[in-house]
Amino acid sequence: MVNAEDAMGRGCYGYGRWKAPYWFIGPEQGQSASENNDLKLRYEAFRQLGKDGLSDCRAFHDFIHEKRWHRATKPALQPTWRRLILLLMAFLEKPTDDESLRTYQRDRFGRLSDETCVIELSGLPARNFKVPREREGFRRKRIEFIRGKMFTCKPIFVVMYGKGGSEPWKEIAGIALHPDSVQKVESTVVAFATHPVARGLRREYWVELGQRMRSAT
Repeated sequence: MVNAEDAMGRGCYGYGRWKAPYWFIGPEQGQSASENNDLKLRYEAFRQLGKDGLSDCRAFHDFIHEKRWHRATKPALQPTWRRLILLLMAFLEKPTDDESLRTYQRDRFGRLSDETCVIELSGLPARNFKVPREREGFRRKRIEFIRGKMFTCKPIFVVMYGKGGSEPWKEIAGIALHPDSVQKVESTVVAFATHPVARGLRREYWVELGQRMRSAT
C-alpha cells in the first residue's frame, strides 16, 4: 500500500506549470479544519491530477471539495493567494481591486496551462506548523529539484516568502538573500518576501514590492 505522506512529501510541489513565467514559493500548503489533518483525499487528488509534481489548482480543489476559492459567484479570496496575486497584478500593471483579484484567482492562478507556478518547500499540507509532519526528511531533494527547475525554466520572477525559510531560499537562489530584497539571478528577478498572512502587513507592501520587481527586470 502506498504511504500517502511519503508520496506527497517526495513528489507533490503545488500548482501550475514549471515553464510559467511567474513563480511563488512558500513553506507549505495549509489545510482547512474540516480535513482533520488527514492527507488521504489530497493524496488521491495529487495521484490523479499531478503532472511532474504539479496539479491544476482549480481541478485539485474541486477534487477535495473545497469550493470557496473557485466558485462562479464572488469566490472568497484565499488569504495567502490574495497577496501574491496582488503583487503579480502590480508587477504587470493591471487592476489591483478585489474583484480583479477574485477573477484571477478563480480562473487563472495555479492553472496547468497558464502563467503561474505556485509551489511549496514542503509537500505536506498542514493546518499550521504545530501539526506534526515530516518536514525535514525530503527537504534536501526538494531544494535541489526546485533549484534545478528554476535554472532550467528561467522564469521572469521568483517570489520566495516566509522569513523562516531564509536558508532554503538562499540555497534555491544560489545567492545571499535579505528580507524584502529584490535581486537578479541571471535573467530571473528573485524577491524574498514576508509571509502574506503575517500580522500588520498592509496591501501597499505587495504593490510596492511588485513595482520594485518590475523595475528590476
